[in-house]
Amino acid sequence: MDQPITIDAANKQTESEIVKLYFDPRKWSFNKTCKDNVGNRSFITGPDGVLAEGYMIGDWGNRWTEIVSETLLLPKNTDCSFTFWLNGGENDRNDEVCRFDVIFNNDHEQRLSYNLNRNYIRPAKKLNGWELYEIPFRTGNNEYTELRFVAQKAYTTILAAKDVSFYKDMKDHPDPFESERPQRHNIIFSDGFPANNWYSTKSLREKRQQEQTDKKHQDGFGFRQGMGFSAMDLGIPPIPPIPGFDPSINMPENQTTNVDTSQIAASIKNLFDKVRQGKYVSIDHLEGEVECSGEQAREIIESAIQKLNDALQQVTHEIQTNAEKQLNAIYAGLQSLSSTCDLLEDLDMESLADNIKMNTEEADELDDILSDASDSISGIADELRGDIEELTDQIEELRDSLSM
Repeated sequence: MDQPITIDAANKQTESEIVKLYFDPRKWSFNKTCKDNVGNRSFITGPDGVLAEGYMIGDWGNRWTEIVSETLLLPKNTDCSFTFWLNGGENDRNDEVCRFDVIFNNDHEQRLSYNLNRNYIRPAKKLNGWELYEIPFRTGNNEYTELRFVAQKAYTTILAAKDVSFYKDMKDHPDPFESERPQRHNIIFSDGFPANNWYSTKSLREKRQQEQTDKKHQDGFGFRQGMGFSAMDLGIPPIPPIPGFDPSINMPENQTTNVDTSQIAASIKNLFDKVRQGKYVSIDHLEGEVECSGEQAREIIESAIQKLNDALQQVTHEIQTNAEKQLNAIYAGLQSLSSTCDLLEDLDMESLADNIKMNTEEADELDDILSDASDSISGIADELRGDIEELTDQIEELRDSLSM
């Protein structure tokens, strides 16, 4: 805890004050009445990258494990809160136990019980696979208090945390595939999830990309159909400034959707038309122009993503009556950027050879250049799509909170 609660301190409490308690592993121990306790206390790299001490308890089996605090003497009829970081506590069978209990005067039957799995309680923050909890409770006509964590059928890690206000400036980083996984992040795996399971990050990302590709084809979207130009044109000449879009301009107050993402794709299309005109026809120019144009495409889309992210944050904080309308506009902008990423991914670099003058020796070099350029631009599009997906998930979470 933050500091011992004594009788003298208790007498100074008033009903309007909140006693804030914090997880201190050194003042906790395994419950000796549980014969199958499993786990250990150790230092762990926390969600903020700093070493902190905690407990990892439980396993995938049936061994019921409890850790308990020292007995606390808390003021009667007082509001209290208990703060800690949590990781794991779920399995893919949905039959685990992950619980926090408050027990007064050793009366286990009248305990306060908080289920910490399956979204029963909304955490204060999600950061790099960890969830920050601030559990409220009231002592009532009680003084002697014991706190417990219970785990069964899932590894659960509890880590010391500072006050919730300490993390207020840290941006939430929830799992973008949280709604699709049967269990949440667990640090016993290298990336938080079994890499060989269908719900691994790699598998779910590939599944989502395939669904997006299928939807694009179902909607009849393609470079030649939707945009009216060939994918072979991507990335040769440098990308000019986009009319009406200046990433250096700060977002005006109460104006969250001033990014005209539709002009990004139109601007790129205009560039591609220059290739048809034969402006760049020398192989000496090809590699450098493709790399330069790809990087400029990344910068333009990243700037637009950042502007939309700023817009989303403003909506989150203000929660005005027109929030839903603005969210729809932000979402439409993200969809436009996603379509532009499709443009990058569907590039047919080989067809560029038709517009390039070369001799026999240069022809052998061309294949390697085009292959490397195609991989580079596809990688850029994949990175940008991850940012777009993260913002899209944040929009859905905000919509859920607004509907509550």
